[in-house]
Amino acid sequence: PQAARQARQVTMAGQPHVVFLNMAAAGHMNPTLPLVAELDARGCKVTYFVDAAMREVVEAAGAQWRPFRYPQRPDLSGLPQALDELAVAEVVPEGIPEEEYSDFPSGILYWTEQMLPALVEDLQALAPAPAVLVYEPFLAAGRVAAKAMGIPAVGLFTMPGPGVFTMPSEKLEAHPWVDKPRRAIAERYGVDVLEDGMIMESYSPVVNIVTTIDALFAPPRTEQQIRRFGHFPFACVGVLMDTKVKRVSQSPGSGLAAGPAAAGRPGAGHDLGAALPTELLQEAQQAGRKVIYVSLGTVATNNAFWGKPFANFAPEEEGGRRPLSDITGKEFCQRAWRICFDALGGDNAFLVVLSLGPKEDVLEGLPPVPDNFVVRSIVPQLEMLRLSDAMVTHGGANSMHEALGFGVPLAVVPIFGDQPANADTVARSGAGVSFRDPMRTLSAASLRRAVAGLAAPGAGNSKRLAAQAVQQQLAAAGGVPAAADIVLKHAVAHHGPGAPEVGGA
Repeated sequence: PQAARQARQVTMAGQPHVVFLNMAAAGHMNPTLPLVAELDARGCKVTYFVDAAMREVVEAAGAQWRPFRYPQRPDLSGLPQALDELAVAEVVPEGIPEEEYSDFPSGILYWTEQMLPALVEDLQALAPAPAVLVYEPFLAAGRVAAKAMGIPAVGLFTMPGPGVFTMPSEKLEAHPWVDKPRRAIAERYGVDVLEDGMIMESYSPVVNIVTTIDALFAPPRTEQQIRRFGHFPFACVGVLMDTKVKRVSQSPGSGLAAGPAAAGRPGAGHDLGAALPTELLQEAQQAGRKVIYVSLGTVATNNAFWGKPFANFAPEEEGGRRPLSDITGKEFCQRAWRICFDALGGDNAFLVVLSLGPKEDVLEGLPPVPDNFVVRSIVPQLEMLRLSDAMVTHGGANSMHEALGFGVPLAVVPIFGDQPANADTVARSGAGVSFRDPMRTLSAASLRRAVAGLAAPGAGNSKRLAAQAVQQQLAAAGGVPAAADIVLKHAVAHHGPGAPEVGGA
């Protein structure tokens, strides 16, 4: 296409400077890293603002790392998960119960206001001057900083679209810890981030790259979403993955404890920190056994929720129930793992690879690990998917798209966020089975039936055929090169004749 040729020409001639802003979470970081590597390979300079915990993978992909700076809090380099004592004293009236302002969404605009002055200062100091800013739409700072710089803002959304993730934004917007920073940002930068956005939904009026395909895209769904940003452009490019690019295996705060299981624990004899036994898996498949990959992601298994109930993050089910609201990440994961043991353990038709996450007490209180299970703290997901016949997953957007990118059918056991909608999407596509409302639907019997169907041999396996059909659609969407073309198209437009459309305009 002409736009792609123009993009490549300006890359070779002018090496545009591309800036990324992101939050330090594996699911938000991993799709961006192959894009960074692609832009670097095309001759771009890339600068990446994110928490210091992500510095290694950012630099490995080819970008220069920069922290978010908070002059009053020099120990911070990323996006805090909650308001601290200084913030509470500044924006929370006395007498307000802590549970009303202690969650992540409540503090995000406060921290946006705090980071913006130093961020704009750091962007202005970059050389050559940035031509385009790529940002995670959870971060309103992306649009605001791009407007301040007079450059285009490109959203990069790692879920299947706005319709899978909705927050009750209007109720939260009235709180002083949201309204005060909103007004301060608007006064200083001329951008009202909630006029055509929502808390944790700050999409770009220029373009938003979405890591899905048109058939799976979830457009703005609620009346508020449609009114505020239903007219914004979204471009589906498929899955962004590259097995050659270093990835984030766990999010910060995971408490990763690598190394062998301690003697006497249920996992004794399993080296939880060992490498993936690739040869064992290949030999199993050659012998006619089915390799099943089980992973519940990186959020429920880290410090954010391992010992803490899901509370308001728990999805609402039929009748307004929130069955996971009082369940901790540990309780949920261990229940699911126990069911996996019961459903698949002892059956040598299956070899099961179970990714446990980093916590030391992952197997505490569980029965012994079955002989046909391989358990690891961390599993290299792309390498594992190449060898998998089926996957049992929480249904995070990256896991869903990466599995389907390899044509692997799914049993989805969703927890929160976009995952219940993703489970429904997988079931509708025919590429797997949904265990939505898992406290009610997931049992050893139901999981065994599902996995047996997903991994059934023969050319007539409808679930595998459907997964392979989605795989072809994902490949046709263009992936990393298509995303790079979009980013560079707007860099070209910014440098070309005529006034560009910029971040918050």
